[in-house]
Amino acid sequence: MGSMPVNEEQPDVAYYGQITFGTGTPQNFDVQFDTGSGDLFVFGKNCDSPACNDKPKYDSGVDQSFSPIDGKNFSVEYADGTKIKGDSGKTTIVIAGISVEAQEFGLADEVSDDFKHSYEGIMGMGFSELSDNEQTTPITNLINNNQLDNPQFSFLLGREADQSPSELTIGGSNPDRYHTDTLTFTHLVDDNVGAWEIPIDKCVVEGEELNHEGRTGIIDTGSTRIILPPDDADEFYNGSYALPCEDDYEVSLVFSGKTWNINPRDFKVEIDEDDCIGAVIYADTGSDTEWHIGSAFLRNAYTVFDQGNRQVGFAQLA
Repeated sequence: MGSMPVNEEQPDVAYYGQITFGTGTPQNFDVQFDTGSGDLFVFGKNCDSPACNDKPKYDSGVDQSFSPIDGKNFSVEYADGTKIKGDSGKTTIVIAGISVEAQEFGLADEVSDDFKHSYEGIMGMGFSELSDNEQTTPITNLINNNQLDNPQFSFLLGREADQSPSELTIGGSNPDRYHTDTLTFTHLVDDNVGAWEIPIDKCVVEGEELNHEGRTGIIDTGSTRIILPPDDADEFYNGSYALPCEDDYEVSLVFSGKTWNINPRDFKVEIDEDDCIGAVIYADTGSDTEWHIGSAFLRNAYTVFDQGNRQVGFAQLA
Protein backbone atom coordinates (compact mmCIF):
# COMPACT_ATOMS: atom_id res chain seq x y z
CA MET A 1 0.00 0.00 0.00
CA GLY A 2 1.18 3.51 -0.71
CA SER A 3 -0.05 7.04 -0.09
CA MET A 4 0.91 10.29 -1.77
CA PRO A 5 -0.03 13.96 -1.45
CA VAL A 6 -2.47 15.41 -3.95
CA ASN A 7 -2.35 19.02 -5.12
CA GLU A 8 -5.19 21.39 -5.90
CA GLU A 9 -5.49 23.50 -9.03
CA GLN A 10 -6.94 26.91 -8.19
CA PRO A 11 -9.36 26.89 -5.27
CA ASP A 12 -10.80 23.37 -5.21
CA VAL A 13 -11.09 23.00 -9.01
CA ALA A 14 -8.97 19.95 -9.90
CA TYR A 15 -6.85 17.44 -8.00
CA TYR A 16 -3.56 16.16 -9.34
CA GLY A 17 -0.30 14.55 -8.26
CA GLN A 18 3.11 13.50 -9.47
CA ILE A 19 3.84 10.14 -11.05
CA THR A 20 7.13 8.94 -12.52
CA PHE A 21 7.57 7.56 -16.03
CA GLY A 22 10.41 5.32 -17.13
CA THR A 23 13.74 3.98 -15.94
CA GLY A 24 17.30 5.06 -16.67
CA THR A 25 16.35 8.72 -16.59
CA PRO A 26 13.00 8.82 -14.74
CA GLN A 27 10.69 11.64 -15.77
CA ASN A 28 8.15 13.19 -13.40
CA PHE A 29 4.77 14.49 -14.52
CA ASP A 30 1.79 15.96 -12.74
CA VAL A 31 -1.44 14.24 -13.78
CA GLN A 32 -5.04 14.80 -12.82
CA PHE A 33 -6.57 11.83 -11.00
CA ASP A 34 -9.87 11.19 -12.77
CA THR A 35 -12.22 8.40 -11.69
CA GLY A 36 -14.56 9.44 -14.51
CA SER A 37 -12.30 8.26 -17.34
CA GLY A 38 -10.10 5.31 -18.24
CA ASP A 39 -7.10 6.57 -20.23
CA LEU A 40 -3.58 7.61 -19.20
CA PHE A 41 -1.62 10.20 -21.16
CA VAL A 42 1.11 12.80 -20.74
CA PHE A 43 2.49 15.43 -23.08
CA GLY A 44 4.97 13.94 -25.57
CA LYS A 45 8.17 15.62 -26.73
CA ASN A 46 6.65 16.29 -30.16
CA CYS A 47 3.72 18.27 -28.79
CA ASP A 48 3.73 21.81 -30.19
CA SER A 49 0.20 22.74 -29.11
CA PRO A 50 -0.01 25.91 -26.98
CA ALA A 51 -1.13 23.79 -24.02
CA CYS A 52 2.27 22.08 -24.03
CA ASN A 53 4.32 25.28 -24.03
CA ASP A 54 6.73 25.56 -21.09
CA LYS A 55 5.56 22.18 -19.77
CA PRO A 56 7.53 18.99 -19.14
CA LYS A 57 7.26 16.58 -22.08
CA TYR A 58 7.90 12.86 -22.07
CA ASP A 59 11.00 11.80 -24.02
CA SER A 60 10.99 8.11 -24.92
CA GLY A 61 14.61 8.35 -26.04
CA VAL A 62 15.93 8.47 -22.47
CA ASP A 63 13.56 5.82 -21.09
CA GLN A 64 15.11 2.36 -20.91
CA SER A 65 11.70 0.76 -20.26
CA PHE A 66 9.82 2.31 -23.17
CA SER A 67 8.43 0.24 -26.00
CA PRO A 68 6.24 1.72 -28.76
CA ILE A 69 2.96 0.15 -29.77
CA ASP A 70 3.33 0.22 -33.52
CA GLY A 71 0.29 1.21 -35.50
CA LYS A 72 -1.79 2.20 -32.47
CA ASN A 73 -2.73 5.85 -32.31
CA PHE A 74 -3.95 7.47 -29.10
CA SER A 75 -7.13 9.56 -29.17
CA VAL A 76 -9.52 10.65 -26.44
CA GLU A 77 -12.21 13.31 -26.06
CA TYR A 78 -13.39 14.32 -22.59
CA ALA A 79 -16.83 15.50 -21.53
CA ASP A 80 -15.71 19.15 -21.51
CA GLY A 81 -14.72 18.88 -25.17
CA THR A 82 -10.96 18.57 -24.62
CA LYS A 83 -9.35 16.46 -27.34
CA ILE A 84 -6.01 14.66 -27.10
CA LYS A 85 -4.20 12.84 -29.93
CA GLY A 86 -0.84 11.13 -30.25
CA ASP A 87 0.92 7.78 -30.19
CA SER A 88 0.74 4.84 -27.79
CA GLY A 89 3.52 3.14 -25.87
CA LYS A 90 4.37 1.20 -22.74
CA THR A 91 6.76 1.87 -19.89
CA THR A 92 7.22 1.48 -16.15
CA ILE A 93 5.45 4.11 -14.04
CA VAL A 94 5.60 4.73 -10.31
CA ILE A 95 2.61 6.04 -8.39
CA ALA A 96 2.47 6.43 -4.60
CA GLY A 97 5.76 4.53 -4.46
CA ILE A 98 4.37 1.49 -6.30
CA SER A 99 5.82 0.42 -9.66
CA VAL A 100 3.58 -0.59 -12.54
CA GLU A 101 5.49 -2.34 -15.32
CA ALA A 102 4.52 -2.28 -19.00
CA GLN A 103 1.86 0.35 -18.42
CA GLU A 104 0.25 1.53 -21.64
CA PHE A 105 -0.16 5.29 -22.05
CA GLY A 106 -0.63 7.98 -24.64
CA LEU A 107 2.13 10.33 -25.77
CA ALA A 108 0.10 13.43 -26.57
CA ASP A 109 1.24 15.33 -29.66
CA GLU A 110 -1.96 17.34 -30.21
CA VAL A 111 -3.78 18.93 -27.29
CA SER A 112 -6.82 21.23 -27.34
CA ASP A 113 -5.95 24.88 -26.79
CA ASP A 114 -8.40 25.00 -23.88
CA PHE A 115 -6.31 22.49 -21.90
CA LYS A 116 -4.88 25.17 -19.60
CA HIS A 117 -3.96 23.40 -16.42
CA SER A 118 -1.22 22.99 -13.85
CA TYR A 119 -0.74 19.36 -14.86
CA GLU A 120 0.66 17.64 -17.94
CA GLY A 121 -1.66 14.68 -18.29
CA ILE A 122 -4.61 12.73 -16.95
CA MET A 123 -4.68 9.35 -15.26
CA GLY A 124 -8.03 7.64 -15.71
CA MET A 125 -9.08 5.69 -12.63
CA GLY A 126 -12.36 4.29 -13.85
CA PHE A 127 -12.49 0.66 -14.90
CA SER A 128 -10.54 -0.31 -18.01
CA GLU A 129 -13.82 -0.57 -19.96
CA LEU A 130 -13.92 3.26 -19.90
CA SER A 131 -10.71 3.55 -21.91
CA ASP A 132 -11.22 4.96 -25.40
CA ASN A 133 -7.95 3.29 -26.39
CA GLU A 134 -8.44 -0.17 -24.86
CA GLN A 135 -5.82 0.55 -22.21
CA THR A 136 -5.64 -1.41 -18.99
CA THR A 137 -5.61 1.17 -16.20
CA PRO A 138 -2.69 1.33 -13.76
CA ILE A 139 -4.93 0.24 -10.87
CA THR A 140 -6.20 -2.76 -12.83
CA ASN A 141 -2.63 -3.71 -13.76
CA LEU A 142 -1.63 -3.62 -10.09
CA ILE A 143 -4.60 -5.81 -9.17
CA ASN A 144 -3.92 -8.26 -12.00
CA ASN A 145 -0.27 -8.51 -10.94
CA ASN A 146 -1.26 -9.21 -7.30
CA GLN A 147 0.68 -6.15 -6.14
CA LEU A 148 -2.04 -4.82 -3.81
CA ASP A 149 -3.12 -6.27 -0.48
CA ASN A 150 -6.56 -4.76 -1.08
CA PRO A 151 -7.93 -4.05 -4.58
CA GLN A 152 -8.87 -0.52 -3.55
CA PHE A 153 -7.78 3.09 -3.79
CA SER A 154 -9.02 6.00 -1.71
CA PHE A 155 -9.18 9.77 -1.82
CA LEU A 156 -9.14 12.56 0.71
CA LEU A 157 -9.94 15.79 -1.14
CA GLY A 158 -9.10 18.93 0.78
CA ARG A 159 -10.58 22.41 0.81
CA GLU A 160 -8.24 25.33 0.15
CA ALA A 161 -10.07 27.66 2.54
CA ASP A 162 -9.30 25.24 5.38
CA GLN A 163 -5.78 24.50 4.12
CA SER A 164 -6.74 20.86 4.57
CA PRO A 165 -4.63 18.18 2.88
CA SER A 166 -5.53 16.02 -0.08
CA GLU A 167 -4.26 12.46 -0.41
CA LEU A 168 -4.43 9.38 -2.62
CA THR A 169 -3.93 5.93 -1.12
CA ILE A 170 -3.48 2.89 -3.36
CA GLY A 171 -4.01 -0.64 -2.07
CA GLY A 172 -6.46 0.25 0.69
CA SER A 173 -7.33 3.33 2.73
CA ASN A 174 -5.68 5.53 5.36
CA PRO A 175 -7.60 5.07 8.65
CA ASP A 176 -5.96 8.20 10.07
CA ARG A 177 -8.04 10.24 7.65
CA TYR A 178 -11.55 9.05 8.57
CA HIS A 179 -13.72 7.52 11.29
CA THR A 180 -13.56 3.84 10.44
CA ASP A 181 -16.90 3.00 12.08
CA THR A 182 -18.71 5.32 9.65
CA LEU A 183 -17.48 3.71 6.42
CA THR A 184 -20.53 2.68 4.39
CA PHE A 185 -20.31 0.96 1.02
CA THR A 186 -22.74 1.05 -1.90
CA HIS A 187 -22.45 -1.52 -4.69
CA LEU A 188 -22.20 -0.39 -8.29
CA VAL A 189 -25.33 -0.63 -10.40
CA ASP A 190 -25.68 -3.96 -12.21
CA ASP A 191 -25.63 -2.56 -15.74
CA ASN A 192 -22.60 -0.34 -15.11
CA VAL A 193 -19.89 -0.45 -17.78
CA GLY A 194 -16.62 1.01 -16.61
CA ALA A 195 -17.83 3.85 -14.38
CA TRP A 196 -18.02 4.14 -10.60
CA GLU A 197 -21.81 4.39 -10.79
CA ILE A 198 -23.93 3.78 -7.69
CA PRO A 199 -27.64 4.19 -6.87
CA ILE A 200 -28.73 7.38 -5.11
CA ASP A 201 -31.36 6.85 -2.42
CA LYS A 202 -32.47 10.46 -2.44
CA CYS A 203 -31.48 14.11 -2.64
CA VAL A 204 -32.67 16.55 0.03
CA VAL A 205 -32.66 20.34 -0.45
CA GLU A 206 -33.57 22.64 2.44
CA GLY A 207 -35.22 19.70 4.20
CA GLU A 208 -37.37 18.76 1.21
CA GLU A 209 -36.85 15.44 -0.53
CA LEU A 210 -36.87 15.84 -4.29
CA ASN A 211 -38.90 13.57 -6.54
CA HIS A 212 -35.84 11.89 -8.01
CA GLU A 213 -36.42 8.17 -7.76
CA GLY A 214 -34.24 5.73 -9.68
CA ARG A 215 -31.29 8.11 -9.98
CA THR A 216 -27.69 6.93 -10.12
CA GLY A 217 -24.48 8.85 -9.54
CA ILE A 218 -21.09 8.46 -11.23
CA ILE A 219 -18.48 9.25 -8.59
CA ASP A 220 -16.08 11.45 -10.51
CA THR A 221 -12.95 13.03 -9.03
CA GLY A 222 -12.31 14.65 -12.41
CA SER A 223 -15.44 16.80 -12.17
CA THR A 224 -15.66 19.94 -10.06
CA ARG A 225 -19.45 20.18 -9.95
CA ILE A 226 -22.46 17.94 -9.48
CA ILE A 227 -23.98 17.50 -12.93
CA LEU A 228 -27.67 16.70 -13.39
CA PRO A 229 -29.87 16.21 -16.45
CA PRO A 230 -31.72 19.46 -17.26
CA ASP A 231 -35.13 18.40 -15.88
CA ASP A 232 -33.62 17.27 -12.58
CA ALA A 233 -31.65 20.50 -12.26
CA ASP A 234 -34.81 22.56 -12.85
CA GLU A 235 -36.55 20.75 -10.01
CA PHE A 236 -33.47 21.07 -7.80
CA TYR A 237 -33.46 24.86 -8.13
CA ASN A 238 -37.20 25.26 -8.59
CA GLY A 239 -36.46 27.26 -11.72
CA SER A 240 -34.16 29.86 -10.13
CA TYR A 241 -30.44 29.25 -10.59
CA ALA A 242 -29.13 32.51 -9.04
CA LEU A 243 -28.56 32.40 -5.28
CA PRO A 244 -27.88 35.20 -2.77
CA CYS A 245 -24.32 34.67 -1.54
CA GLU A 246 -25.21 35.51 2.07
CA ASP A 247 -27.60 32.55 2.33
CA ASP A 248 -26.52 29.05 3.26
CA TYR A 249 -28.21 26.10 1.61
CA GLU A 250 -28.72 22.69 3.14
CA VAL A 251 -28.12 20.04 0.51
CA SER A 252 -27.51 16.36 1.14
CA LEU A 253 -27.29 13.09 -0.75
CA VAL A 254 -28.26 9.71 0.67
CA PHE A 255 -26.45 6.49 -0.29
CA SER A 256 -27.29 3.10 1.24
CA GLY A 257 -29.43 4.79 3.88
CA LYS A 258 -26.71 7.16 5.12
CA THR A 259 -26.99 10.92 4.68
CA TRP A 260 -24.02 13.00 3.54
CA ASN A 261 -24.31 16.77 3.86
CA ILE A 262 -22.62 19.15 1.44
CA ASN A 263 -20.86 22.03 3.16
CA PRO A 264 -22.45 25.34 2.04
CA ARG A 265 -18.97 26.56 1.08
CA ASP A 266 -18.73 23.72 -1.41
CA PHE A 267 -22.23 24.29 -2.74
CA LYS A 268 -22.03 28.02 -3.42
CA VAL A 269 -19.93 29.36 -6.30
CA GLU A 270 -19.45 33.14 -6.30
CA ILE A 271 -19.90 34.86 -9.66
CA ASP A 272 -19.74 38.44 -8.36
CA GLU A 273 -19.86 40.28 -5.03
CA ASP A 274 -23.56 39.68 -4.44
CA ASP A 275 -24.57 36.75 -6.60
CA CYS A 276 -23.72 33.08 -6.45
CA ILE A 277 -24.73 29.97 -8.30
CA GLY A 278 -24.91 26.46 -6.96
CA ALA A 279 -22.37 23.72 -7.54
CA VAL A 280 -25.20 21.69 -9.05
CA ILE A 281 -25.30 22.36 -12.80
CA TYR A 282 -27.17 20.86 -15.72
CA ALA A 283 -25.82 19.15 -18.82
CA ASP A 284 -26.69 16.31 -21.12
CA THR A 285 -25.33 13.32 -19.20
CA GLY A 286 -26.58 10.86 -21.78
CA SER A 287 -29.37 9.69 -19.50
CA ASP A 288 -32.41 11.21 -17.79
CA THR A 289 -31.49 9.45 -14.54
CA GLU A 290 -27.68 9.66 -14.42
CA TRP A 291 -25.89 12.23 -12.26
CA HIS A 292 -22.17 13.00 -12.04
CA ILE A 293 -20.99 13.52 -8.48
CA GLY A 294 -17.82 15.63 -8.44
CA SER A 295 -15.51 17.17 -5.88
CA ALA A 296 -18.11 19.64 -4.55
CA PHE A 297 -19.58 16.59 -2.83
CA LEU A 298 -16.44 14.49 -2.42
CA ARG A 299 -14.69 17.08 -0.22
CA ASN A 300 -17.28 16.21 2.43
CA ALA A 301 -16.38 12.54 2.86
CA TYR A 302 -13.46 10.15 2.64
CA THR A 303 -14.03 8.01 -0.45
CA VAL A 304 -12.95 4.40 -0.96
CA PHE A 305 -13.10 2.94 -4.46
CA ASP A 306 -13.23 -0.84 -4.00
CA GLN A 307 -12.51 -2.31 -7.42
CA GLY A 308 -12.37 -5.90 -6.19
CA ASN A 309 -15.89 -5.82 -4.78
CA ARG A 310 -17.25 -3.25 -7.24
CA GLN A 311 -18.43 -0.78 -4.63
CA VAL A 312 -17.83 2.76 -3.38
CA GLY A 313 -17.56 3.65 0.29
CA PHE A 314 -17.97 6.99 2.06
CA ALA A 315 -16.79 7.76 5.57
CA GLN A 316 -16.88 10.72 7.94
CA LEU A 317 -13.69 12.76 7.84
CA ALA A 318 -11.40 12.58 10.86
